[in-house]
Amino acid sequence: MASFLKKYKYLLLILVTAAAILLIALPKKGHKSDPQEPKTLIEQLEAMEVPALPEKKDELPKEKLATVWNISKAKRGDVAKGLNVVKGGILIDATRGDVLWAKNEKDPLEIASMTKMMTTLLAVEADERGEAKLDGMVRVSAAASKIGGSQVYLAEKEQFPLEELLKAVMIMSANDAAFAVAETLGGSADDFVAMMNKRASQLGMSSTKFYNPHGLPKKGANNISSALDMAILARELLKFPKVLEWTSTRLDTFRNGTFQLSNRNSLVGRCQGVDGLKTGFYAQAGYCVTATCLRNGRRMILVIIGAPSKKERDDAVKNLLNWGYQQKG
Repeated sequence: MASFLKKYKYLLLILVTAAAILLIALPKKGHKSDPQEPKTLIEQLEAMEVPALPEKKDELPKEKLATVWNISKAKRGDVAKGLNVVKGGILIDATRGDVLWAKNEKDPLEIASMTKMMTTLLAVEADERGEAKLDGMVRVSAAASKIGGSQVYLAEKEQFPLEELLKAVMIMSANDAAFAVAETLGGSADDFVAMMNKRASQLGMSSTKFYNPHGLPKKGANNISSALDMAILARELLKFPKVLEWTSTRLDTFRNGTFQLSNRNSLVGRCQGVDGLKTGFYAQAGYCVTATCLRNGRRMILVIIGAPSKKERDDAVKNLLNWGYQQKG
């Protein structure tokens, strides 16, 4: 044993010294290490403050749509089943800017309740400029309460938020609500109609003439527009996500839940991707629709004017959309 210790005494001395150093270096229980003491990489990462995530915004991002439309390569004729019976129409790939199909697209035709698209555009633009508020109250006049056709049965002196009336306009196609909005924003219905025509001119809607804010027929004063003009108007409305929120709603309520709003656009929920915008009908105008559709990030705007029946209008839209999405840019 003595010879072993003598032989390895230097090695043992090194081991004892190393153990002593380790015991001194290890922190005692309950003892806090020096804040200046260098930390390992893992300790440094654990000590880093994590920045707070930005708050989520409720507003949906606006879609990026083409600002110029190329009509030079538009197809003509019956590219899909059911187009031979409509008076006019147009199909636009609004994402890429290509006019895929057109028929009498510049002809002035009666548009019935598609008129309400301009009424709504003026309202949401006024809200954006701060000249009106969606939560601002609209007082119903005697004249508004007497408008017939599709309605939510407004009574004189009732008051509703502007947004509630616009929902009734775009979901239920309420004529009385459209008239009440027009009187409030224009000061009078006639002055509002002047605003509608001025905005149409600014947008280049050269085949359009408005006589009222709702689209009901009146001898010698029926609102007219073209398929191309309606598509231009649709593109403006698509700048407002709130509008698509309304027009993509199948069922809602009005007057504190006592009145049901049912979407007049039967394509919503029944045709893939269709989320708006507005239908129209009376006998002379035929069945009309300005439809918007989003599939796989590709937005289409489609207008059909003067179909003989609701079924033929909707079938034409479905067939044309299916054909359009098969076209490659």
